[in-house]
Amino acid sequence: MSKRVEILNIRLDQLRSEKDKLDTRTHKLRMRKQNEQKLLLGSYFSVSDDKFECTATSDTRVTLHYEKDSYGTIVAYELKDNWSRDEMCDVVESSRIYHNGSTYDSMDESMLDQSQARFEFMQCAVDHNDDIIAAWNTIEKKYDKLMRTFDDSRSALIKSINEQSRDIDNLEKQTLNELLTTKGVKFVKSEDGKWSRGRLPELDVRYDWTVSRIKSLRVLRTTTSGKSADLEITQKSQRWDDKTESYVETDLTDTYKSVRMEKVESLIRRAKINKQLV
Repeated sequence: MSKRVEILNIRLDQLRSEKDKLDTRTHKLRMRKQNEQKLLLGSYFSVSDDKFECTATSDTRVTLHYEKDSYGTIVAYELKDNWSRDEMCDVVESSRIYHNGSTYDSMDESMLDQSQARFEFMQCAVDHNDDIIAAWNTIEKKYDKLMRTFDDSRSALIKSINEQSRDIDNLEKQTLNELLTTKGVKFVKSEDGKWSRGRLPELDVRYDWTVSRIKSLRVLRTTTSGKSADLEITQKSQRWDDKTESYVETDLTDTYKSVRMEKVESLIRRAKINKQLV
């Protein structure tokens, strides 16, 4: 990696860190907004029988359930989002009630108790529906306004990050091309990777021809368009030794014409990921 690329990477890390801080602040504001809306919903619902509870399970939903069965929803009140992000439009304009359709096996007072709790819960919804929607939208708009104050800074950071990333990519590509056409690149066996561990990289020099166990690669000549190149590739190979009656490792160098440069670039990227590039 060149010194200039190192400097650009340091700056890129700084830009990403600044964006992460903005994203964190936005996330915290969003969590505060949802918690405030959740508390708001819960404050409007109650029933007289202690055997039942009203619980705001999210920033848009309140449920009635038995005290010891928080998952057994009897009735639920839910706000309906209209998904419009128009600043002049309310995010919530309506609501709805859900019943669980209970079946009673025993004809006793518990049936009447639940019916009374249902009635009181729904009475809260009827009495306060408009107030709930108005108050919920007020909170939504307040926090949206706060979060929009970060928009310009975030957009500027994203633009800078993208430009910086492109500059780094172009410099790395330029540096790689210079290296490929002079000294060439060398590879070692991968220490990581599920499929590449202990292996040297390979390259498809033709659609039906793959060169494996590549130790080094150098570009001898590129076409005018730069899309193809003649390559000098050194492979790790084996030959039979009659004296020892065994295979001996050796290097085999050969030339391959008109190999697509995009395949070479893909090879380099994989080698970087697998820590095979010297």
